[in-house]
Amino acid sequence: MAKKLLVKMFGGFSARYGEEALSFGRQRDSKFTQLFQILMTRPGQGFDKRDIMEFLYGWENVEDPNASLNNTIFRLRKYLEASPLPPGNYLILNEGVLRFDCIVLVESDAWKFESLAGEFEGEQDRQKKAECCEKAFEIYQKEFLPQLSSEQWVIEKSREYQKMYARLLKYLLCYLKEEGDYKRIESLSAKAAELYPYEGWEGWRIESLIVLGRRKEAEKVYRETAAYVQKMGGFFSKNQQAWFRKLGDWMQQPEGTTEDIEKCLMGLEPEEGAYSCTLPGFLDCFRMVKRTAAREGTISFILFLCTILDAEGHPASEREYCKKQGKKLCTSFKAHLRRGDIYAKYSENQYLLLCIGAGKKNVSDIGMRIDRDFRKLCGGRGGINYCLLDDGSMW
Repeated sequence: MAKKLLVKMFGGFSARYGEEALSFGRQRDSKFTQLFQILMTRPGQGFDKRDIMEFLYGWENVEDPNASLNNTIFRLRKYLEASPLPPGNYLILNEGVLRFDCIVLVESDAWKFESLAGEFEGEQDRQKKAECCEKAFEIYQKEFLPQLSSEQWVIEKSREYQKMYARLLKYLLCYLKEEGDYKRIESLSAKAAELYPYEGWEGWRIESLIVLGRRKEAEKVYRETAAYVQKMGGFFSKNQQAWFRKLGDWMQQPEGTTEDIEKCLMGLEPEEGAYSCTLPGFLDCFRMVKRTAAREGTISFILFLCTILDAEGHPASEREYCKKQGKKLCTSFKAHLRRGDIYAKYSENQYLLLCIGAGKKNVSDIGMRIDRDFRKLCGGRGGINYCLLDDGSMW
């Protein structure tokens, strides 16, 4: 069997010719190594020098990118001459187009994945399209060149490959659902959720686990997803909210006795202070209160927004600061609000608060109490800004 140059870039970088490795020595992340990797994304195909210069130097202050690239090409040529590859002119530069000449057989996982994605797009037969997907997923097990994840060209290629992956996976999952192969759906969606958490693949996994009778596992995935939504303040788009609600629908319990249902409803006694819930859950509570107030006319409430401020009194924007201060604000909610009150994180620095039984006249008192306690927890710095959103007369 003829030797081949085997290059792998998903999950890490390696290059071998037969049994011998192209190690690139201590310069595995250098520009000439990256040039080799760029060429290996499409071996034998031409790359415009201007595109390569943008890839390698676009985000750097390089005085003469063309001269720098010419030097990089020279260094890569010298390395290839000393590598285990047979002698030959592997780098062909013609009229501003550079390509890797496949004097030897070359197999690149990135190019093979991209080729399978192209084959998938051109195929008409459903089963053959599904087979293309399966072959592609054997290759796409991990992220593209994770050790270079801060390089702009790697970021762009990773996004491109991720879009291909998502398109192929969605097709295959729909195909397998029609075929009733939920075991394979569970396996693929679990892997996808591991690669790209909380982008929708959990829903496929939960559905397949329920169909397979693995309800406890389904509930665990759902709870982990719900905890993430709580942490991040909820999904904001209507599609994302609908997706999360759909997960909740899938978590319906099987038919149970009265005792089972009572046990499910009662659960554990909630802790003292205001009740923390996800943004979708908060929206459900608020809509229910609005409907009841409109029908009965006896329920009073106030809905207001608390915004975390920085040391200068402006809305905080630094992510880690907001995360740290948000925990302190939630502590203040627990300490100075009643068990019947509800709050949820809306964004990094904003929290929604619903106080049942309170009126417009109570906004200042509630806001000042929370702000005072919050400032104590923060050592007197920062604070919150609070504003009324609804007292039953709006929206």
